[in-house]
Amino acid sequence: MERKKILLVEDDNSILRMLEEAIDPYSEIIRVRAVDEALGAFKENGPFDCFIVDLQIVPKGLAFDKMVDYQNREGYAFLLKIWEGKSQEEISKLKAKTIICSGFIEDFKKEHTDDIKGLLLVDKNKDLNKLSLFVNRIVENDNQ
Repeated sequence: MERKKILLVEDDNSILRMLEEAIDPYSEIIRVRAVDEALGAFKENGPFDCFIVDLQIVPKGLAFDKMVDYQNREGYAFLLKIWEGKSQEEISKLKAKTIICSGFIEDFKKEHTDDIKGLLLVDKNKDLNKLSLFVNRIVENDNQ
């Protein structure tokens, strides 16, 4: 069985521990906490079978003006960067593998209605139990 790679862009240790217990043990989780770490992992360790991205991560790697523009949405800045220069079909494939897991989901949905199409959204404050279900679904679909 091919080992699945998951990029977890999250600074909360409890999310990592929960995923380690709840997902396929053959999956490899690469965890990063900041924008620059996420971009580096994407380039060095990709391709990934699944992305789990918190909207509020360490902004290290963003220019100061972008830090202001993306305050509490730094994870979204990372996603925009990996989508940059890709065709609509490539972006759709990346979105199908992406889960945004954040306490800012409701605000994000209001502000980015077009960009959320194709993404799975998990509200950390209400629906965290859905996260491992979504990850397993993405990884299983990737096997088919």
